[in-house]
Amino acid sequence: MTALTTRGALASEWIKLRTVRSTYLTLLLAAATAVLVGTLDAASAADAWDSWTPERRATFDPVRYGFSGGFYLAVLAVGTLGVLSASTEYGTGLIRTTFTATPRRRQVFTAKVLTTGLLALACGQLLSFTTYFLGQAQLAARHLDVPLGAPGVLRAVLQTGLFFAVLALTGLALGFIVRRPAGAVALLFGLFFVLPPLLGTISDRAARWTLQTAFESMTATVTTPNHAPSATALPTCALHLTVLLGTAALLVRRRDV
Repeated sequence: MTALTTRGALASEWIKLRTVRSTYLTLLLAAATAVLVGTLDAASAADAWDSWTPERRATFDPVRYGFSGGFYLAVLAVGTLGVLSASTEYGTGLIRTTFTATPRRRQVFTAKVLTTGLLALACGQLLSFTTYFLGQAQLAARHLDVPLGAPGVLRAVLQTGLFFAVLALTGLALGFIVRRPAGAVALLFGLFFVLPPLLGTISDRAARWTLQTAFESMTATVTTPNHAPSATALPTCALHLTVLLGTAALLVRRRDV
């Protein structure tokens, strides 16, 4: 009976996710900003290469350069998708129907985590590989491109796609905790964009354990003094998800609807 209700919860959450217009809008925004801006950034780097100083050329990362500007907005869009997949039902009151149909709230929560996380992971990998190949095509004209088999390249591309799932699940957790889309999105924005510089004014070591710093390390193939050690990136993501999803799961079980 438990296995049947679990499969039913997964099917229900997947139907909700793929039939809501906001899913397609946020994924379209993520694709547009990630692929288009990443490709244009690579093209601009190739065009401006002759005017760059030797110091700037030495720190140029042909992989991460395409994963900078546009991808910051893309991961925030996917994080917003996570927020909406959790908080929208609270706003409309449909969460009561969901918990009536599946009284085991843990199953509902787990189903949302799996469907949202797997969708974000699949889309993230598609966008990261597409951006990588299009960006390298732009850099190839100046012989600045690097193959997928070069040291650190495949890792950076895969981890860029993985970070989409991390932000989506972060948004999902905040959506369950706050239960209001606007408040959860604002908190997500602050966690990713505002917290790192604030912690940086206190301690550089503390700032290394933020999601933005983790993202920068995960997408890098060239080591620079400004990047935190890549060894802390995945533990940082795991720590954030453990705390946020754990808190969200506890609140889902103990709160009244």
